[in-house]
Amino acid sequence: MSTRAARETSTTGPVWAAGATSALDVSFAIIARRRIPALDVLVDELLRIDGPAAREIIVGVETPGTAEPVETTDERGVRWIALPPQRGIGYNRQRVLDAVRGGVAVGVDDDCMPDSGWLVALVSALDDPGVDGAIGSIRIPPAGFVGDSISALGFPAGGSAGYANMFHVGADGSTDNIAAGNCALRTSVLRDLGGWDESMSYGGEDTELAHRFKLADKRVVFVPDAVITHPARTSLREFVHWLYVRGRAKRQFSRKVPISGYVTARLGSYGRIMRAHARDPRFIVIAPLLVASILVQQAGFIAETLHPRQRR
Repeated sequence: MSTRAARETSTTGPVWAAGATSALDVSFAIIARRRIPALDVLVDELLRIDGPAAREIIVGVETPGTAEPVETTDERGVRWIALPPQRGIGYNRQRVLDAVRGGVAVGVDDDCMPDSGWLVALVSALDDPGVDGAIGSIRIPPAGFVGDSISALGFPAGGSAGYANMFHVGADGSTDNIAAGNCALRTSVLRDLGGWDESMSYGGEDTELAHRFKLADKRVVFVPDAVITHPARTSLREFVHWLYVRGRAKRQFSRKVPISGYVTARLGSYGRIMRAHARDPRFIVIAPLLVASILVQQAGFIAETLHPRQRR
């Protein structure tokens, strides 16, 4: 069954919640590799969180045995899309975007938890017609010596290093970055620019989209009060794997966009991180982790160069 055919079998419209704070219609667009318990906790929170009253929740989950997207709607009105596995992050995001009906697509990672005022702060930025996207900030809870050291490197989306230490933020709040795990984007703009790039299978699809936003002179702003809590990365093995995949994503990105400016910006952010933690006891862990992160990403970059992932 195609996604369109599956949608046509659904009789449930957007979820309607009380307490509207904006005239914007919001679609929460979430992707997941599997249905983890934290995902259902997040969905329950999104059903009741303060914000626009007209909202819908769409969750795309990779589902073994699925050859093409199939949509179902649960008793709460939440729309679930079973996605073919291993098609890649760009593919997954685009299939969810295909199903979006709201004027604003709000992205949040499946294992995160927003603050109570998160949605109001995030979408209120789009009350300005000159703003096409808004990016929130990430809180990483304390996670021990190693976990805190990983977070200090600025992963993900600024980590405990802070968004402004990792990415450019102008005096007017404008930023040239998009973080798919905490963002609100005008659906019409997103679609006009071609949506998510499905060839970005390992990640980096939000960086590629930010590049097209910039080329089209679309304004994105950073909203520090739009806070979500992201679980800390505490396993060195998982962190190394994530960096390797990130390196492969950077190679996919480099096939489309000149990366010299991005490399310079990232090295600048690493310098700021090192200076900020020069007297921190964790520096003995942060410094080698930072060097390792560069080397592992480079290994992933080379691997993708030699054996590029083929689109399915």
